[in-house]
Amino acid sequence: MTIRLPALTTGGMLLTTLLLFAASTAAQASPPALTTLHTFAGPRGDGTSPLASVAIGSGGVLYGTTASGGSGSCINQFLPPGCGTVFSLTPPASPDGAWGEAVLYNFTGGSDGANPNAGVVIGSGGVLFGTTDSDGTAPGTSGYGTVFSLSPPASPGGAWTQTTLYSFTGGSDGANPYAPVAIGRDGALDGTTTGGGTSGAGTVFSLTPPASPGGAWTETVLHNFTGGAGGRYPFGGLTIGANGVLFGTTLYGGTSFAGTVFALTPPASAGGAWRKHVLYNFLGPSLGDGYMPAGIVAGSGGVLYGITSAGGITGYPCGKAGCGTVFSLTPPASPGGAWTESVLHAFAAFTDGYSPNAGMAIGIDGVLYGTTFGNSTVFAVTPPSSPGGSWTEAVLHTFTGGSDGGDPGGLAIDKRGVLLGTTYDGGTSNDGTVFALKP
Repeated sequence: MTIRLPALTTGGMLLTTLLLFAASTAAQASPPALTTLHTFAGPRGDGTSPLASVAIGSGGVLYGTTASGGSGSCINQFLPPGCGTVFSLTPPASPDGAWGEAVLYNFTGGSDGANPNAGVVIGSGGVLFGTTDSDGTAPGTSGYGTVFSLSPPASPGGAWTQTTLYSFTGGSDGANPYAPVAIGRDGALDGTTTGGGTSGAGTVFSLTPPASPGGAWTETVLHNFTGGAGGRYPFGGLTIGANGVLFGTTLYGGTSFAGTVFALTPPASAGGAWRKHVLYNFLGPSLGDGYMPAGIVAGSGGVLYGITSAGGITGYPCGKAGCGTVFSLTPPASPGGAWTESVLHAFAAFTDGYSPNAGMAIGIDGVLYGTTFGNSTVFAVTPPSSPGGSWTEAVLHTFTGGSDGGDPGGLAIDKRGVLLGTTYDGGTSNDGTVFALKP
C-alpha cells in the first residue's frame, strides 16, 4: 500500500489565482470546479509521480516534489525511472494565462538522496526543507535517506542551492524518512523515520542548525519505537502543539497492533529526555474505530483530527480490513485523563471513496478536507451545527484518471479556502498533475 502524508498549509495566493475560479451569478448553486494547473511530462522531463501536497509561498508560488523522474538515473522497482525533483509553479500574470513551472532541483541518487516522497516546508528567507526516502552517503545500494535544504538564488533567475543537511545511516539514528519535516523551536527540523532506531521500528528525530553558518547540523533521536505497545512505523509527519509538544501516529503497534496516536513532551531542562505518551490505541478492523492511522492535524481546543487508511465499514472492495475513517481525538478535561476518540465518518467505498491515505487539512469553520486513494476523491467533512450532532461528509470531486488526474495526494489550503493538491498519475502524460479546487 502507498501511504500518503499529512500536508502542511500556509497562506497566500495572488488575486489572479482566485480569478481562475470566478463564477457566473449562479455559481453558488454549482458543484466545485477543479482546475488543472500543471501536467507533468514524464520520467525524463520535469518529473513524475508527485506523492505529496504543495507548500504555498510568497506571491502564491507553489513548491512541491515529484517522487521520481527528472534527469537523475535512479531505477526503482516501484517508481518510474529518475531520482525525483523539486519544482515550483508560479501563478499567471493574467487570469487566463498558464502557470509557470520550473524544476528547481534534480536529485542524482548520490549523496543528495533520491525519491523525495514527502513535500517541502518553507523556512526563513524562503529556504525549502525536505526529506528523501533513499540514498545519501550511507553504504549500500539504495542508502537510507536524507534531510535537505534548497536555498533560493541571490538574484532572480539564478540556480537554487541544494545542501544535504543529514544522511541517515540505517542504524540507531533512523532510516528512510517518508514524511516531511516540521520546523520547530529555533529553526530545528523535527521528523520521523519509518525504520532504523534501536529496535528497527522507526524514530522521531530532531536536526539542530549549526551555531554559525556553514557548520554541520546535529541529529538527535528523541524517541525510538519498540514495535510493541508503544507503536511501530511512524509513516506520518509530526504536528507541533503548544509548548513544543510533538504529536504523531504509528501505522502499526499498540495494544491491538492496529496503530497509535502519540505525544512527545520536551524535557523540563536542556539535555533531558523527551517523554512519550500513547494517547490512543486503535482497536483494529473489526471494532470500527479505525486501523492504520496515517497522520494528524491539530484543531481548535487542542483537538486532533486524522484519518485511518483502513477500519470502519468492511466489505468489497475493502474486505475485512475496512475502507478507512476520519476520526477526532479530544484532550481530557483534566491533566492525566484519557483522550476521547470519535469516528466522524466511515468511508463506504464506491459512494465516497476508500483508503484515505493522505491525511487532512483544516479549513474555514473547522471543515476537514482530504483525499481518498481508492476511487480517487476529494472530500469534505463538516462539523455539526450544534454540539453533539453528526458530522457531514461530501465528495467535492471524483478524479477520472484522465486529464484531471488520478490517485490524489495531500492538500494545502490558501487563506481564501482554495484547495491545492497533486495527483500521483493521470494528466496528459499519465505522470501526475497539480490541481486547484474551490469548494
